Amino acid sequence: MLVHFWRDSEINQMAQDGQIGKYAIPKGYVNGTQMCKANGKFLADYTKLKSTKQYLQALSNDMKIIISSLVIEIQAHGSEQSTWLHPEIAVDLARWVSVEFRVWANRTLTKIIVASEVEPIPEPEPPKAIAPSHEAAQLAMILGEFAGLDKSLTAQLAVNAATAVNPALKPAADELKTAIASTNSAEDAFLNATQIGEVVGMSARAVNNWLVQSGLQYRTQDKKIPYRPTESGKQWGRMVPALARSSNQTVFQLRWLPTVTELFQ
Repeated sequence: MLVHFWRDSEINQMAQDGQIGKYAIPKGYVNGTQMCKANGKFLADYTKLKSTKQYLQALSNDMKIIISSLVIEIQAHGSEQSTWLHPEIAVDLARWVSVEFRVWANRTLTKIIVASEVEPIPEPEPPKAIAPSHEAAQLAMILGEFAGLDKSLTAQLAVNAATAVNPALKPAADELKTAIASTNSAEDAFLNATQIGEVVGMSARAVNNWLVQSGLQYRTQDKKIPYRPTESGKQWGRMVPALARSSNQTVFQLRWLPTVTELFQ
């Protein structure tokens, strides 16, 4: 309960929603009986005015609150019998009493109204959503690890998955793929068809034909990845990222362990 003083007279105001006997009094409501008593006035003289009745009805219509809830009359014995007013009505009552009292009421009784209006209401934080591109990259990483793919290849797949979902990532993704490929040790550990041919004395085309006929690789319809290893070929070959010399872009190539050359003998 807030206790205000007007010329040594006590005027109470509800600091929070509260209860007086069986009556529920909302936050900010003011004891109108005390307001009038402090000025030698009677509340009934204010409420019976035609202008007051019109004001109460207009306020009720605007706020969608019945008048009996804007002006709460407590029926009790002794000092507990009183009338509590909505703070806007309390200020209007003060205007009726005197100019000085109106100034005091405007400055004193409306403080709790202003505080209530600006009091921040905390809102629960929305759950943090994972970007679809992030989810796609995570899925590619999981599948790559599950399939036992080379870590560098798995990273490339994750980058490709992310850019497929969000094309705006492509410029940064291209730089990342280039960096991955340029630092990939697998490129040096495995041989391409040209390098195999240098060892066994065959052209790169002849090496590829021999690998196809031997059931170690098969042709694809993809110009970027023309060959992939068969199940048997995975014992010696794997797909690794590498830099294309013509475009400086990252491509996937089928490379082979050096021991594959022994199969040509």
